[in-house]
Amino acid sequence: MKKIVINSVKFDYNIGCRLLKLKYENCPFEELKEFWNEIKPSTFAEISALPNLEQRRVGILCLGIERLVETIKPKLVDKKTINKKTTWINEYGVLENINFKDTYSLYVVKGDMLKLSFDAHFVKCKDTSTNREYLIWVDYRSIQNNNHKHSWYNEKKPTAIEAIAWTIQTDIQIGGIEKIVRQGDCIMIKKKKHFTIGDVRHLTGEEYLELLKAES
Repeated sequence: MKKIVINSVKFDYNIGCRLLKLKYENCPFEELKEFWNEIKPSTFAEISALPNLEQRRVGILCLGIERLVETIKPKLVDKKTINKKTTWINEYGVLENINFKDTYSLYVVKGDMLKLSFDAHFVKCKDTSTNREYLIWVDYRSIQNNNHKHSWYNEKKPTAIEAIAWTIQTDIQIGGIEKIVRQGDCIMIKKKKHFTIGDVRHLTGEEYLELLKAES
């Protein structure tokens, strides 16, 4: 039986064609041109019913953020806008200080919308350089457990900042980070002298707010 590979994941030919139609406005492959206009794009219900987790992940990517949000009807849990300062090299090759506002929004999606036995959560944020919006799925229960380990834990529900911080991991113990620099998906963390490396952990919200010194 024919297969279609999307993002290194195999799909049955029919569902693969329908996912490609969902992802692309114009036909991406010559061999599909003859019947491209007849292909009906896949739906969220069909994607969520796929038996394989990786197939569902790729299907969601094909669906895209806007259509996903329209379908799953997420509820806002927390939203935080923070003032940031970073340094860029502008189009003239000159180092320039930039002040900007960055907003993080934490949403919950009812589990039955995703055919899950538990509610799911994601953080919505923007890419600093392109201004594109991203949804990052987070493990809400893991964030709560992460908070529970620290002395500042106060039984409050996780915030949007704590959720975005949770997406970054390090093996530097708390108190041992000098600064964090972020360039897209690349995170660079500088360790203070004399601090040892320990178990891998998630960043805290406080570390994200106080130690992120540059972003692009």
